[in-house]
Amino acid sequence: MLLLLAVLAVQKTQDGLAPELLWMCHVTSTMLALGLVANAAPLIVTGFLCQGAIALPAYVLHVAAGGHTSVASFLLHASAPVLGALAWRGMRIPAAIPWVALALYQLLVVLSQDFTPESMNVNLAFRAWDPLAGFLPSGWPVRLLNLVLMLAQLQAARWLWNRTVPATAS
Repeated sequence: MLLLLAVLAVQKTQDGLAPELLWMCHVTSTMLALGLVANAAPLIVTGFLCQGAIALPAYVLHVAAGGHTSVASFLLHASAPVLGALAWRGMRIPAAIPWVALALYQLLVVLSQDFTPESMNVNLAFRAWDPLAGFLPSGWPVRLLNLVLMLAQLQAARWLWNRTVPATAS
């Protein structure tokens, strides 16, 4: 994963898209990779939940809507949830993790507003996703909608994962 992240960073920098490295999917892939290397459970579980519940579905929608991608990006988005699942197998996802992920996303929105161009709309920090922007209001209503939908996805993914793990597992 670290090699794929490095390749992706080089590609995005060469293509003038380095600010896209602040997308939640890339940040949580980095968290997951570092967590796997350091055997750091909080990084692993947060990265895994974000990858499975948010990053992979968002990536599939992005590509399906005609968004740009690369082999490195595809491999990263495909492998991160699998590696996270393998690393977290047999363990339950704590109730606080969806909230941690939501807080992380809010931090990334603020950083995106401060350090990325509005035209890139990294982490949907400036407006709704482009294919839906014409149907949704801008400003705080769409941000609130993003948060509600994201929390629902994170909680649903946690619930589904935990249903497969015995209640006595840590």
